[in-house]
Amino acid sequence: MVHNGYNPHTKQGLGEINIGRYKYSNCGRTYEEDYSFWGDLKALLFDSFNDFFKLLRYHNVSYDGISDIMEFIYPISRSTILRAFYKEMEQETVPFSENIHMVHYDEQHPKEGRCQKYRLTLLDAKTQTTIADELFEDKNPETIKEFLQKNLDPSEPVFIVTDFDKRYPDILKEIFGDKLVHQYCLMHLNKLIVSDFPKNTTIEQELLKYRLLNIFYNRENEIKFLEKLLSEELNVITNEEKHQEWSKKAKKEFNQFRHKLKLKRRRKKENLPLNSLEKAKDNFDKLMQNIRTYDETIQKRLWMINKHWLNLTLFHYLPGAPATNNPIESYYSKSLKTDNKKQFRTDKGIENQIKLTQMRRLNLLKKPQKSFLELFRLFNPFKL
Repeated sequence: MVHNGYNPHTKQGLGEINIGRYKYSNCGRTYEEDYSFWGDLKALLFDSFNDFFKLLRYHNVSYDGISDIMEFIYPISRSTILRAFYKEMEQETVPFSENIHMVHYDEQHPKEGRCQKYRLTLLDAKTQTTIADELFEDKNPETIKEFLQKNLDPSEPVFIVTDFDKRYPDILKEIFGDKLVHQYCLMHLNKLIVSDFPKNTTIEQELLKYRLLNIFYNRENEIKFLEKLLSEELNVITNEEKHQEWSKKAKKEFNQFRHKLKLKRRRKKENLPLNSLEKAKDNFDKLMQNIRTYDETIQKRLWMINKHWLNLTLFHYLPGAPATNNPIESYYSKSLKTDNKKQFRTDKGIENQIKLTQMRRLNLLKKPQKSFLELFRLFNPFKL
């Protein structure tokens, strides 16, 4: 075997190595020295890049943003980053605790006469049964801590859905620590989005509102309808009188269309379909690209969503996890209706109403074995 030159191995941006080439004199075949160390070096670097990509995606940096950052380190295109990230995530296995306790937590504010009371409730997400439902004089952080510690095991993993009360993250973190998975209610977010817009919106405002609502829920049908109306508006916008008439008619048409979609879902017993995590991120990124063109209120709402993105999307990572507090809202509406919340004179009245609902949910309100008529007939022999 005699030396027969070198084979160059190059990786753009990293360099080149020359690997010795040898030739067998008896048969003429060539042989190349082992260069696995070169592959190991590249793998070490690109594995580190992949870890970097995952960290940036965790912090909601877009693929374009990652590509721009990599221009300062080692240029990689958006599509290459996307493929590498997807491949890595497919290979990842996240340990999942079968025993994680999924619960809903919420508060209601009934009144005893003119005195404000605070009702704290925990609902089991899987069984839809009440874990705890108590009335308090106030709802300061210590009250909430004591309530949660008394009714949940801080040493066990817990997935808890709440609204956007600013005190909750610190309270929950203090109690559960690393055992906590904290999901914000998406329907509560939708209510906040709707409240950001005036009651009487223009077609343009309504379209923007539905684009925000479309981040997590599929509102594509409403968006297409509004886009069509917006294109029609260009024909009448220069004539104020015609424009006013058209606006009234257009809003009426949209409300009817929206109502038909709602009825269709009800007939099929369907909820609003949730977007996939990737679709939600894509819809959100499109809105963020134009954030400077929106009113300050909408900008603040988008930055709020960006800040809490992880806590808005955790349900995607846990099979069967809830995305909203709808079950507990439904429980509240049945146990203590909104128009009755101010009618109770004592704590006992509120507590009894709550207890009745719990009994109903547990089938403890039984049907009578005999009707009133049958019972009255038992007294026939004793009539005067």
